[in-house]
Amino acid sequence: MELSRATQFALRTVLDLAINGPGRTAEIARRRGIPPAAAAKVVQAMVRGGVVRTARGAGGGVRLARAPAAVSLRDVVESVEGPMAIARCLVWDDCPCVQPCPVRLALGRLQREVVALLERTTLADLAADARHLEEARGADAVDRRGNARALGSPAREDH
Repeated sequence: MELSRATQFALRTVLDLAINGPGRTAEIARRRGIPPAAAAKVVQAMVRGGVVRTARGAGGGVRLARAPAAVSLRDVVESVEGPMAIARCLVWDDCPCVQPCPVRLALGRLQREVVALLERTTLADLAADARHLEEARGADAVDRRGNARALGSPAREDH
């Protein structure tokens, strides 16, 4: 089981917004190592999901639709992926197995745990974690080339 690249890009985008506040999609993409076209697509998905808002023109860009403490990881993931479904039989009730099915019961427990974790983890939590990690690395975190990294940005080496 793996979150899509789009969802990973969305999570990096909203982390940047939680830390740095509103900004231009292209600038966020640059800071977070996201291809600009992919960043634009995930921003639009998150607009449709009510996670972010956008504005055009001077002073425009993208911003969180709610305070970081009011946006859960579930909000972000589902804005890109749609409703959480560890297995189809849990969502669409199309399990061909005789019920009750022990596999379906186990997958149901797993889904409830994953959803609960995503619901209780907010963007404020991620931003706080990023700050703590940055402090642990030192205030002047730099990559191997000596370039300063944005708070919470991935350590990346371009070859």
